[in-house]
Amino acid sequence: MKELEGFVVVVTGAASGIGEACVTAFEDRGANVVAWDLTGTASAGPVDVSDSVAVRAAAEQVREKFGRVDVLVNCAGVITANLPLQEVNPDDFQRNFSVNVMGVVNTSQAVYPLMSQSSHGAIVNVASQAALVCLPSQSAYSASKGAVAALTRASAIDWAAEGIRVNAVCPGFTATPMAMGQMTPELDAAVSRRVPLGRIFQPSEMAEAIVFLASPRASAITGVVLPVDGGWTAGEPALPM
Repeated sequence: MKELEGFVVVVTGAASGIGEACVTAFEDRGANVVAWDLTGTASAGPVDVSDSVAVRAAAEQVREKFGRVDVLVNCAGVITANLPLQEVNPDDFQRNFSVNVMGVVNTSQAVYPLMSQSSHGAIVNVASQAALVCLPSQSAYSASKGAVAALTRASAIDWAAEGIRVNAVCPGFTATPMAMGQMTPELDAAVSRRVPLGRIFQPSEMAEAIVFLASPRASAITGVVLPVDGGWTAGEPALPM
């Protein structure tokens, strides 16, 4: 029997990047995966996580089909133009918070009644290393992901009595379409030098950490905001001796 055989898993932002890798990782372990994405997927029509009405309608479809949700993975996210704070358009702040923060609020609230029917409910939010150590010219994105980290801890406390665990991962630079759209050879080289493990990571590596936190193997873990960044937030790489 596979590790997550029969689990019902909802993944947002499921059409690409870390979300797509999560769909594959959970399916490989026997889970029934419902994939939500703005563009639509094989298992669901378009779901805009910033629209609470649309999210509740999608959750109702899950209830009708499965009757419960065991795992929610909040991968949907956006990043707007890299600009110093004084140049950021207020609409960019609004966009980051509408998707990155309110998207997590909307999906978590909609799935909560269904997760209450599970004996092993778990939510994993995808924050960012930018939630822990802010990056230049990413004030809107960093602020939104910092809010996701705080929301993770708050909901972990609120829902612990129901046995619902809530954790987050903070990916470092990962080869997703969103991240690589801003990548240049110079930035790639600079990032690789800055990361102690010396490279950019693959979405599947983030998915493995997410699956662990969602699985019964992490049954004692809640309220954790876990860096998965190759050591970036641990400090500067060692100098050559």
